[in-house]
Amino acid sequence: MRQQEKVAAIVLGASVLVLAVAIFFGLRSEKTGPGKPGTSSNPMESSGEGGKAPGQLSDPRGLAVDAKGFVYILDSGNHRVQKFTAEGEFVAKWGSEGQGDGQFKTPGGLDVGPDGSVYVADTWNHRIQQFDARGRFIRQWPGEGGFWGPRDVAVDSQGFVYVADTGNRRIQKFTGEGEFVKMWGQKGSGPDEYDEPFGIKTDENDLLYICDRLNFRIQVCDTKGKLVRSWPLDGWQKEQFYMEPYLAIDDQRDRVYVTDPTKHRVHVFTRAGKFISHLAQDPAASEAWQTPLGVAVNEQTGMIYLTDMTANRLYKIKP
Repeated sequence: MRQQEKVAAIVLGASVLVLAVAIFFGLRSEKTGPGKPGTSSNPMESSGEGGKAPGQLSDPRGLAVDAKGFVYILDSGNHRVQKFTAEGEFVAKWGSEGQGDGQFKTPGGLDVGPDGSVYVADTWNHRIQQFDARGRFIRQWPGEGGFWGPRDVAVDSQGFVYVADTGNRRIQKFTGEGEFVKMWGQKGSGPDEYDEPFGIKTDENDLLYICDRLNFRIQVCDTKGKLVRSWPLDGWQKEQFYMEPYLAIDDQRDRVYVTDPTKHRVHVFTRAGKFISHLAQDPAASEAWQTPLGVAVNEQTGMIYLTDMTANRLYKIKP
């Protein structure tokens, strides 16, 4: 009798163990299955863990919106570009870590030209790369005298390309085919001087707006590099981790959005530099941002897109 009880106890214990394992893997599958946070191909639904699958992000930085509303994100930790619809549905990806054509080393910012070309600041390969809207490589160039850690790129209405040559404390201008036009700037805090220029974008009048990071200001200049205006930015901190500010311009609504990653917010100004407000969370979800870095605007709808490096997530915000 005792032997039968012992066998029954062993069988019961094994059954409980099998059931526990089944429940564990069943729950795990439920959490990470298709369409669930963790493996969703929509970065607006990210769990924050990041990943390498299509649509997942790892340390996202700069982003841009093209004339058709497609959103391009520099998935820096995965050394690639990802393309999404306006609603965050995955469309395409390209790139990998390396030094070859179409490869990247922690890319920083990007912009889309009038012809749909995508220009990428391939930061630690110290170059600019150009692609078509499908991600096909067109060309790359290293800058006049060489770039040093370029963090962002902007394209004006005529197709000229401007590069924030961050480590060299200057701006370089090129044709859309990568031919050098001119450069300006040097290290300093005076007019037309920079201390690590970071984010850079153009408005409808082809004025350049530049995050002059370690001078704690925004500088606005024309296409020849002549200073038009500047204003101080209260909030950036010099030695803070991920103090990588980017900006976006909404001409129709007269807004300039500037990220402030270390204080988890976005500054909102007019194009003349008048402070409007701070954005500090996703209004729809009442969710505080962790490290907001890249920002872009769909000028047709006014929608603001924001990458959060720590949350590995894309936010879409109504203006």
